[in-house]
Amino acid sequence: MSARATFWAWEQDIPSSEKLVLLCLSDCHNNDTGQCNPSILYICSKTNQDRKTVLKSLKSLNDRNLLTRTKVFGSSNQYNLSISTNNGTTKNGHFKVPKLVQKPKREPKKTLRWESGDMEVADKIYNLLLVLNPKHKKPNMESWANEVRLMREQDKHTHKDIMDLFRFANSDNFWKSNILSPKKLREKWDVLTIKKGDTKQEPTEVWI
Repeated sequence: MSARATFWAWEQDIPSSEKLVLLCLSDCHNNDTGQCNPSILYICSKTNQDRKTVLKSLKSLNDRNLLTRTKVFGSSNQYNLSISTNNGTTKNGHFKVPKLVQKPKREPKKTLRWESGDMEVADKIYNLLLVLNPKHKKPNMESWANEVRLMREQDKHTHKDIMDLFRFANSDNFWKSNILSPKKLREKWDVLTIKKGDTKQEPTEVWI
């Protein structure tokens, strides 16, 4: 079996029936002698094709100058594959395995940015969570500080606004178990703002 012959066979733009025969021949290829001598019966067995189809493919491959056949009486035919010396090799003659699968491109990592005040807010949020759960797993504080920066720069919230709303969520029976990061606080900002405003409203008496 010759890896060089197999890769060469895969690169040929030919019908599938012919490619199966060529791959079978390459699987029997002797890299030292350049010969492969499988019987027609063996090729039929390996390719799951009938004798007529295999013979037709061999003739077509010969017509395409992809192989030459030497008739050997009393034995299997001898085939020589027309593997070009420049096909699949480097300049120094060594075989080069073609790239069959293209590696997916990696997306560039997002840049995390923050100021000292953003990190201070992130630390305060984490400390408040520790009051509720002393075993709360420490998060990526840089990611948290970056999220605080986004709230400040993109959403136009001050550090005081951020801490006030988080303290409200942190003291609410429902929200304290749901708002566990600056990112979640940002996602639920509008809902929490409305909820926080509702708690401040005095009940209105209606006179009929």
